[in-house]
Amino acid sequence: PDNLCPPEILEAQLLSDVRYVGFDGHLHQGQIVMDRRLMHEVHLFFELARKLDFPIEKVAPAVQFGWDDDEIMARNVSSGFNYRTIAGSDTVSLHGKGMAFDINPRVNPYVRFENGTQIVSPQGAVYDTQTPGTLTASHQLVVFMKELGWEWGGDWTPESGRIDYQHFQKNLD
Repeated sequence: PDNLCPPEILEAQLLSDVRYVGFDGHLHQGQIVMDRRLMHEVHLFFELARKLDFPIEKVAPAVQFGWDDDEIMARNVSSGFNYRTIAGSDTVSLHGKGMAFDINPRVNPYVRFENGTQIVSPQGAVYDTQTPGTLTASHQLVVFMKELGWEWGGDWTPESGRIDYQHFQKNLD
């Protein structure tokens, strides 16, 4: 993304094609960038999503959106590697290491809690478990990824300060 990203992180990334069912019911192809050690499991996620006819709006690398996380979420883009730090810190996020990916941000929003106020991103997103493309704790995709050792952000609680329904992560460090 820029010269701030350490070369060892960039070298660990792999760009890969994935196929998925769109909200139009047709098969689509996109690309995702992830740490190469996790790519096989990410492919397994997309295979299962296809078998379940789980709709995904779009899959594309963050670079296509200028590394702008707000823009990626607003456009409902599913993506992985996006070099950045955790908000409010100097710590590189798991997205910044290619060890996290997001699915359908507009129907699986990021919710943070500040002083009792709920802030939903992207703006206007609504988490409704009846909406196609929505992930839930009992959804086969979530259960499958957790069986592979991934953490789902939908399991986080308001007490943690956030719930991230779109987010899967697996820390290999």
